[in-house]
Amino acid sequence: MVKIYVTGDNHFGKKYDRYPEIKEKLIDSRFEVLKDMVRKAEAEGCELFIVTGDLFDNINTIKAADVKRVVEILAAFTGNVIVLPGNHDYYTGEEKVWKDFENALSSVDHNITLIKEFKPFSFDAGEENVVIYPAFCQSKHSKENNLGWIREADIQRDGVINIGLAHGAIQGVTPDMKEEYFLMTESELLSIPVDAWLIGHTHIPYPDVLKEDKDTAGYKVFNAGTHEQTDLHNNTEGNGFIISIEKQGSEARVLARKHVCGRIHFYDLDIQVRPDSETALADAVKEAIAGRDRNAVIRLKVSGSVKQAEYQEKEKVFRELLGSFLTYEKEDHELSEEITMDKIREEFAETSFAARFMEELMDNAAELQMAYQLLKSCNEN
Repeated sequence: MVKIYVTGDNHFGKKYDRYPEIKEKLIDSRFEVLKDMVRKAEAEGCELFIVTGDLFDNINTIKAADVKRVVEILAAFTGNVIVLPGNHDYYTGEEKVWKDFENALSSVDHNITLIKEFKPFSFDAGEENVVIYPAFCQSKHSKENNLGWIREADIQRDGVINIGLAHGAIQGVTPDMKEEYFLMTESELLSIPVDAWLIGHTHIPYPDVLKEDKDTAGYKVFNAGTHEQTDLHNNTEGNGFIISIEKQGSEARVLARKHVCGRIHFYDLDIQVRPDSETALADAVKEAIAGRDRNAVIRLKVSGSVKQAEYQEKEKVFRELLGSFLTYEKEDHELSEEITMDKIREEFAETSFAARFMEELMDNAAELQMAYQLLKSCNEN
């Protein structure tokens, strides 16, 4: 049996300029989680540690010191580390990031293999012989995937554990409307006689049914997703996969479970508020953030209306309730003060058309708010 720790889409080199006050913390956390994964792989007795592409965020602007830091973390793994170039860190031989990577390799003792040829790679893993069939990227975009040479390969089935390793979109799993990210279908992958496929590119885990405390059978195509959330659009815990493959003759038994490893989370929350009480906004925000990890970035979008006193104190509400997170941003342009009869009569003559018109809309809060904004604007002009 061979045991493999799988990660990918790590995107070292992300700058996080959107969050200047915590950018160094966000950057450093990605390195710390990589260390956590290597430690977990060691503790689990994994023989292989495989990166399925996009270890780096780009090919040109990553600091050489950061590349070296990644190499030193990976080199601490006692088994074999296999690194596949993805579409963000593609390989042709001219890319600065890979030159820095290989320079860093020359300065440490390591078992790291950078995949840069379309050929089988053989590794001894305990008593098993593992053969890797890679489909790495040589560009950021492509209408064609790189599985062709593997389809034509003479794959020995008996006595060898065969693993396909590819980077690209999986149809029906990864959004790829223009079909420009090395698109693959699951049926295409399964038609190639390897024992398991380890895929990179999709930032969320696939399959999404894997448990952390129990091995799951019945799957051959795995995409671990990113090891830590990258941004507000990336809805994941941050995961690695632990894959076990046992081979008897030509039959393989594949078991998989996830390792939840992300340290920092991003929450994108929407709430709608009604002026049902004097603390409606605070109550809604408390409910939205209940149970959320405070080691997180929050974006809160708020719509609806609240009573006058709370509307005037809304910034204090946000600050007191969201200030315990790493950082927060809020979008409250769709939050308004409740329009009451008293408010209308304070601002418009009681017998005016505007006042009478809005009074007719008192039972329709949305239309009342639109009418108020329009009439207020006309009044000011």
